[in-house]
Amino acid sequence: MELDLSISGAREEQAKLKLFHSHLNHSEIVPEQAYRRNSGSYLLVSYLNNICGLYLSKNYEVIPVFINRAHQHMQEHPASANSIAYYELAFAYIRQMAYVLGTYTNITKERISFIPAEILAAGPHVLVREQGT
Repeated sequence: MELDLSISGAREEQAKLKLFHSHLNHSEIVPEQAYRRNSGSYLLVSYLNNICGLYLSKNYEVIPVFINRAHQHMQEHPASANSIAYYELAFAYIRQMAYVLGTYTNITKERISFIPAEILAAGPHVLVREQGT
């Protein structure tokens, strides 16, 4: 399965994902000690990194499962003071990924249904830094 880059806007949305990927593991944004298994952020970081890996491998069908897990984790474990920026980035990223999957791939409706409706309906997103705010 491939992204359909012939659809208007596909290349721009793909570029946004690439920008997200360059920020998701940046040392300034990842919560302190997030790579330790006993960290409260470990699962979220892992879910997002699985999404990145699946996207880069063009294994789009499995991504909705991890979008759902990331979203559920953020709902059940609100951001701590040192993870607010990461959570904001994570929310924007999963909304952008859901938008790209739903708009520019032929992923099955069954798989898309794993993505929470509020995430799927959010539309395209960009990094806050890129918006100038």
